[in-house]
Amino acid sequence: LYGKYFEDTKIFNIFPKELSDRGDYLGELLPLGSTPGKDFCGIIGDNGITFYSEGEKVDVESYGLYQSIFSRNKGILETSVMNTKRAVILGCGSVGSLVAMELARAGVGHFLLADPDVMEYHNICRHQCGIEDVGDLKINALSRKLKNINPKVHIEKFDGIVQNLPKTMLDDFCVSTIFIGCADNRAADVYTNRISIYYTSFFLSIGFWERAYAGEIFFHIPGKNMPCYECALGDGGNISARAQANHHIYSNQEQTEGVKFEPGISVDINFITSIGIKLAIDILNSTNPDYIPRLLNNLQQYTLVCNTSNPKIGGEMVE
Repeated sequence: LYGKYFEDTKIFNIFPKELSDRGDYLGELLPLGSTPGKDFCGIIGDNGITFYSEGEKVDVESYGLYQSIFSRNKGILETSVMNTKRAVILGCGSVGSLVAMELARAGVGHFLLADPDVMEYHNICRHQCGIEDVGDLKINALSRKLKNINPKVHIEKFDGIVQNLPKTMLDDFCVSTIFIGCADNRAADVYTNRISIYYTSFFLSIGFWERAYAGEIFFHIPGKNMPCYECALGDGGNISARAQANHHIYSNQEQTEGVKFEPGISVDINFITSIGIKLAIDILNSTNPDYIPRLLNNLQQYTLVCNTSNPKIGGEMVE
């Protein structure tokens, strides 16, 4: 038996087998007819398992993973429906990690995570992962976080950029799927939207302007009379102030000067990203006639979100 024991509450939290490697050793699971000792243990009986601590029977509150974890979503998001939904998260940094975590909390049951980057200390102030994950690939660190929300979640991982994603992975994965572009450049979003169209899948892009003083959200639903990302926005150009960066560069001026800046603070990134997540949930449920959208019916394909109107923070464009 593995899990956590909390001295203050005298509660044993026994982990499901999918998370046993992350728990502390609590005690043994003993066969029918065994006698409990002083240590914590479980004894298999005809009607299930009986637990003992210090020789005394322990009160048990059992839980079903889906019924318990997602019980607060009932009537808003149906677990049986959300568990079949699939999300391809392209870029697992500050944006992609929040997107994946919230979709997992909403009940999405299948993820494909793509990112070549390693978790570093300077990522911590914005990323959903932490110090214990530094040095590992972001896709591995994020995978552990998702399983800590839903141990039954199905996760596939690719440690590369979207342009190198094997077609065989997508062929097997793309059913009732949304592709979510969370990388730092338009070229990746153009390519991703092309792939989503090929698989008749949904597409959503969440991109940021310099230091996250503003962000833009774009979506594409196949079969609707709407332009794709490339038709609407091209490869970026001068249409907006979204930075065209290959790797963590968020200002065109800074690119020419050779200075690299990371995006803004976590709360600014998360505020804009959360709007994209709400849209993603709406889009995944758009074929359900009983679902009431939060944002989808009230926003155009392209939405600009500003965190400030002060030019001292965002420059001239913010006005």
